[in-house]
Amino acid sequence: MKSTTIILMIITIVSKVIGALRESVLSRLFGTGAEAAAFNLAMTIPVVVFSFISVGITTGFIPTYKRLEDREGYLIADRFTSNLGNIIFILSLFLMIICQIFSKQLTYLFAFDLEPEARELAIPFLQITFLSLIPTAVATVYRGYLNCKGEFIVPAIQGFILNFFILISLFLGKFINIYFLAIGLAFATSVQFIPYIPAVKRKGFIWTKVLNVKEREIKEMLIMALPVILGVSINQLNVMIDKNLASIILQSQGVTIMNYAAKLSEFVNGIVIVSIGTVIYPTLSKIAGRNNIKEFKKTVLESLTSMNILVFPAMTGLMVLTYPIVKLVYEGGNFKPEDTAITVPCLLFYAMGLAGIAMRDTFSKAFYSLKDTKTPMYNSIIMIILNITISALFSIVFKWGLVGLAFGTTVAAYYGAITLFIKLKKKIGKFERTNAFKRENLKMLVSSLVMGLVSFLAYNLALKIIGSSNLSLLIAIVIAGLTYFIMLVVLKVKELHSLLNSFKSKMNKRNK
Repeated sequence: MKSTTIILMIITIVSKVIGALRESVLSRLFGTGAEAAAFNLAMTIPVVVFSFISVGITTGFIPTYKRLEDREGYLIADRFTSNLGNIIFILSLFLMIICQIFSKQLTYLFAFDLEPEARELAIPFLQITFLSLIPTAVATVYRGYLNCKGEFIVPAIQGFILNFFILISLFLGKFINIYFLAIGLAFATSVQFIPYIPAVKRKGFIWTKVLNVKEREIKEMLIMALPVILGVSINQLNVMIDKNLASIILQSQGVTIMNYAAKLSEFVNGIVIVSIGTVIYPTLSKIAGRNNIKEFKKTVLESLTSMNILVFPAMTGLMVLTYPIVKLVYEGGNFKPEDTAITVPCLLFYAMGLAGIAMRDTFSKAFYSLKDTKTPMYNSIIMIILNITISALFSIVFKWGLVGLAFGTTVAAYYGAITLFIKLKKKIGKFERTNAFKRENLKMLVSSLVMGLVSFLAYNLALKIIGSSNLSLLIAIVIAGLTYFIMLVVLKVKELHSLLNSFKSKMNKRNK
């Protein structure tokens, strides 16, 4: 499992670097103006709308498929997959039509106080990008299928395809016609799933012409997924409120700034948290299905440790080197130094919440594997209320501006993680070997803090000698990586040896 996770992370890192390049090109070509705001809304709103379907599918499909495969064989499980895919095709078609009709209203939901120029551009952008809902929805079913079959690499490469075509569309939109931004986004989102077709065929999947909404497994999956969908609905309500608050504070510039800051934070989220969560969920579902609670607890703690060995240094690095990172990725062209100054503190507070997001994601996956989707839903409701309250209080009342929104998100993430962990202990009992877990994570945290201090000093020293912020940042990152590795070796962190041995074993098997 760990070797697969490492390979998945490597692929995701490269994909995220290309994604960062995409954001860098966007900021330089369009800055924080109306075009950038419209494009960001065109990327964000379809994802939010579709997340109701995707999370429900992801959460309910994997345990249902695993149970069918174990009890009735892969042919019955594959028939269920075809039926679900066909149902989702019809649902996404209706959803796409509805979204086309209400595109204008959706822009008001997500950014009420937006300049007329940005809104007028966002509406046709949305109508174009909503065309990609159907292929995206159907592909989500088959991504779950591939994950059940232990195939995680093919879904991971979709980011390359997406970012490649979006990069092309940015230049076409800037120098030929602005509508190429939306056309390229819709095309990129649709074709990124093409590699799924040969991938599912290699796994022996044969599509079946079946459409039965009354199938027992479909009903059971829907019952399991409904609390998750409700939780996602509440989460998306929070996204809408955040964007509206951002638009009230700085109009389209506020929406764009928050998006730029969030993208850099999501860089780490996507590489570490999503990668490990993707691999761990089928494993936890399988263990939970066998009712092996002792192994289940052990796997949860191991997953957290595997995340934290990368989350801790990434979080520390983002916090310490926030300014040069934002300057390197975004500043230039239409993205001015004053935009950097606003983005930096937002990223700082987003970065602080990464460990909380990692913990909560792991605990949520644990509950889903136990077929308990209600507890994470209730947790989400309280989180969102807390987030909205703190965000509004600090951004408007205390006049922190956009920083207050990021602060609210971070506080809510840690609250959600802690309360979810307490509820998980009540459900499955006390975790064994927690002392070893605490010791390992403390070593990684100390290593990260030492790394942060060394990288901060290295950056400032290099800046004085060289004078180039970008080159100084690259030097600081290299030194940070070496420092962290040395600290892990000196403190004898077992997780490091476990990861290296697992990766070596995987490579040896491939070479034979």
